[in-house]
Amino acid sequence: MRSTDARLRSMLGRRKRSGQESASPAEMYRDLRSMAFEAAVSGVIPVHRDHPEVFGLVADIPAQGGYATIVALGDNSTSMYTSTGGGTIGAGERPAVAASTQQLLAVVQAHLDAFASADDGTLPEQGWVRLHVLTDQMPRRADVSEDAFWGKASDPLVPVIAAVQDVMSRMREITASS
Repeated sequence: MRSTDARLRSMLGRRKRSGQESASPAEMYRDLRSMAFEAAVSGVIPVHRDHPEVFGLVADIPAQGGYATIVALGDNSTSMYTSTGGGTIGAGERPAVAASTQQLLAVVQAHLDAFASADDGTLPEQGWVRLHVLTDQMPRRADVSEDAFWGKASDPLVPVIAAVQDVMSRMREITASS
């Protein structure tokens, strides 16, 4: 079974070969983000014993006039996209990132009751970070303040926030060493 990252790379390759490479950064961001949301309901992500109800997490973080989105999926696909262009696909191929991704999803599973809101996949308002939990049924979400996300305020989801930041740190380590 191909990972979600492999399907993303394939989609990007088809775009380039078909002359669609002129897609704007915003269009590319929207497409990549949509694929992450669709992966959970499509049945391509296997159930994991440490997080049987959680197939992935998408974290939308306001950043420099747009958003940075972290995608962490149960098949170890781990990526970061920005709405202004750029990002990293395939970080979960590295063992440290894959382990961090699985840990994040296990932490989300332990805090699943805190993600009570039905999720329509929208981006958060400025000042907020939106955490989307991908399940095989209805996605859930929770919003945390940017202050809480960056450690300047308290929040009940601090363990989830810390796990997201650990994934981000592991991704930074591999890009720094590349």
